[in-house]
Amino acid sequence: MKILRTCIIIFTAIAALHACNNQAKAKPVAKAKLSVIDSIDIKFQLITNAIASPVQMSIAPDNSARRFITDNSGKIWIMKNDSLLPKPFLDISVKPVQKNKQPVVGTIFSIAFHPQFATNRKFYVCYNAASEIRTNKSKLVVTAFTADSKNSDIADAKSKQSIFELEGSTVFGNGAEIAFGPDGYLYISIGDDNPGDSTYKSHAQDLSLLNGKILRIDVNKTPYAIPADNPFVGIENERPEIWAYGFRKVWRFCFDPTSKQLFGGDVGEQKEEEIDIITKGGNYGWPSMEGDSVYEKSASMNSNAFTSPINTYTHKDGICIVGGVFYHGNELPALRNKYVFADFNSNMFSLLKNGQGHWIRQPLKITGKPGDPFMICGCNADENGELYVMGILNTKNGTKGAIYKIMKG
Repeated sequence: MKILRTCIIIFTAIAALHACNNQAKAKPVAKAKLSVIDSIDIKFQLITNAIASPVQMSIAPDNSARRFITDNSGKIWIMKNDSLLPKPFLDISVKPVQKNKQPVVGTIFSIAFHPQFATNRKFYVCYNAASEIRTNKSKLVVTAFTADSKNSDIADAKSKQSIFELEGSTVFGNGAEIAFGPDGYLYISIGDDNPGDSTYKSHAQDLSLLNGKILRIDVNKTPYAIPADNPFVGIENERPEIWAYGFRKVWRFCFDPTSKQLFGGDVGEQKEEEIDIITKGGNYGWPSMEGDSVYEKSASMNSNAFTSPINTYTHKDGICIVGGVFYHGNELPALRNKYVFADFNSNMFSLLKNGQGHWIRQPLKITGKPGDPFMICGCNADENGELYVMGILNTKNGTKGAIYKIMKG
């Protein structure tokens, strides 16, 4: 746990860290997962280190070839041809004086562009906003904005429209990703972590609460509507927004553009990280299960009711799964059609289903790594399907954000 504590000290300004702030409760016995021996060679090529805390790269569906970078410290930036525009697309960061009073307010987790962004200019942001409840450090919100009608490289701050809000004493560390699915609905992942609260009881199995869930909503209604085919619609004391449950923290998820399946990386508590195929109404086991291992046994536990992960790994291989995307680019043929993902400790892997139906995890051998420790916070693809990783460098002069393109090794 020594490495993990070091990461926590370095990364206190990044909300993703709370997912890695692990406290031992039980000693799970990890089951072996299939992994090939041979690795695939890749290398990192620095694109920019001018963004404070980059955690996500997003591509707007407007054929503009712009790359939108989510800066966890409260801004969205635009890159064109690997060059950063001087003014942020959106800035919701708070002033230093306010930051001292409400340190997590203004933290941005994710951005999602409406499928019709090219015509309606709408996009959505998941972030921490000030709470009116004194005991809460913040509330988790999803807010809609539109790009300026005269300058599409700037968001119209006056267009702000509240879509979704969630209060809670620990919710400030549980924001994660928002993304539109192939069905046009907005999916939202919410964690079930307990940053700084040793008395917290997990809610991932409680369908009356939204913690530890993947939600699915229709934002084409105001503020949103519930899709009629959501699995818990019309069931008493169960939230109809819920699509799947039993997660600790799905920091990043993605849809395979080929199969349309939803893949998510669920961050472990003590020893195991997992990758899941997330399906309608699925229960993924937290807090009873952590990966393939029993974490919190109870008399009512029914492990047969849980959907097993497709792959897991222990903290010998990583400390905090970041998740990733399916690769459909041209520069890395050895990774084509594979799910490529990263871990917070800067390790990377690919995942591919073999002829026997097993998901095989393959380590990526990285050259060109920075000399300073690099904590990966995001792994995304550009408009051409090429891969990038982004995160935090721990330099002798303090922390610094960095974005690297993944090249053939």
